[in-house]
Amino acid sequence: MAEPEHDEVSHPADANENAPSSDSSSVLPRQLGEFKLLRKLGKGGMAEVYLAEQTSLRRQVAVKILLPEFVTDERYVQRFRHEAAAAGTLNHPNIVQVYMVGEDQGVNFIAQEYVQGRTLKDYINRKGAMETKVALHILRQVASALLVASENGIVHRDIKPENILLTSKLEAKVADFGLAQLTLQGERLSLTQPGMTLGTPLYMSPEQVNGQPLDSRSDIYSFGIMAWHMLVGKPPFRGETAISVAMKHLNDKAPSLSATRADLPFQLQELIEKLISKKKEDRPPSFRLVVNELKQIIRQLSGREEPTVALKSPSKPPLIFDRPIRKQLGWLTFLCLIAMAISSGVGWSMRTPDLLLVESTGDVRNQAMQTADAQLYWAMSNPHDERAWVTLKTFPGVSDEMIARANAALGLIYLKSNRMALAQTTFNDLASQSGYKANGLVGQALYAKLTGDTQLARTLVTQIDEDQPKLFPEISGALNDLRKRLDAAK
Repeated sequence: MAEPEHDEVSHPADANENAPSSDSSSVLPRQLGEFKLLRKLGKGGMAEVYLAEQTSLRRQVAVKILLPEFVTDERYVQRFRHEAAAAGTLNHPNIVQVYMVGEDQGVNFIAQEYVQGRTLKDYINRKGAMETKVALHILRQVASALLVASENGIVHRDIKPENILLTSKLEAKVADFGLAQLTLQGERLSLTQPGMTLGTPLYMSPEQVNGQPLDSRSDIYSFGIMAWHMLVGKPPFRGETAISVAMKHLNDKAPSLSATRADLPFQLQELIEKLISKKKEDRPPSFRLVVNELKQIIRQLSGREEPTVALKSPSKPPLIFDRPIRKQLGWLTFLCLIAMAISSGVGWSMRTPDLLLVESTGDVRNQAMQTADAQLYWAMSNPHDERAWVTLKTFPGVSDEMIARANAALGLIYLKSNRMALAQTTFNDLASQSGYKANGLVGQALYAKLTGDTQLARTLVTQIDEDQPKLFPEISGALNDLRKRLDAAK
């Protein structure tokens, strides 16, 4: 795996140019509490960052100092301290660790982990579009960090390459929780004025652009835009002004990843498309599902399979009938048992499969037929061929019924391969498709059962039974299996 060259870089997003000392920095004291300032690393939107030595522990740290022009504004001071309060509650190897927040000689500062390396933005600027495995390695780490943040009630609100630090070993660390939104004891703490929008337009979620309340799905959107940037080498939306970029996040669809990076795994392309959905309801509902999806893709790329052991055959296999009659009878009995087992196995293989247990073969072919009808026939003949169903949905003039049939099959494939976020959003799409709602409800019931919400699964099944809808065959079979499981769980 490629590694970035060893550079020394600062913490905040914008602090990567080793800026020269400014007039404001020249009047700073040489020491703040137990932190001896050594040299300036850079400057961000609200603060300057210095390399310092923590004298009590004799270790190097990064000290972030609030810029003097903000000290007179109590709102900025609160936001600055809030950054430390938010990040200080988190303990994860992929989050920049905050050691303390303090004030000395009229200077507000945060002492935090010093990371040697460079920002992800620098890495992309130097390397361009990233290799798939390298990008996945970094994305998994960032998603894991944001999972911890979200489960602690923190929305970062400013996920972008500048705020991801990379060590020389490609260890990723999420920095700058200065714009974070924190939930404490059920109350939302917001240090911004009503209607005020914070963040970076290149990566803002549509709801953030609109100044709406945010949850972790906003970070999921920004994370997806950042992933797009990493894999293509540039963000999907660009413009001459911040407003023009923000409006594109609201109204424009991102260019197709497959048109730029045909080498990317289909599952990764589809995941990123879900991450950057305009409606937050269409995105994965949590970073836990995002992490699971990324791990699944990484496992598929690494080709982890159980090793096979070749058994050596004896040079001269013994003949059964060269043995005494007692041993012959024993062998004949053994062969009869083998024949019975084979016969049973053939019958077992021809049974109607349990749709919740059979393994999906995933994307095993790349077959595209000449017409939508032919593609449907091919997909129905190869029900576990993921790409066949996806290709069906892209045909010009494809009917609504074909799209619904494809969504039904894909949703089941995602469930069987444990890609739960994609399964949920696919079945939600199917449930919203006019005339095929019941098929989507079955999928939602399957998802609920497999994720532990048995009561919701029962409620949905009851609703489906009362409506007595016409279901696709594979969905009908899955519903029958689900009924048996729910009956067994009583």
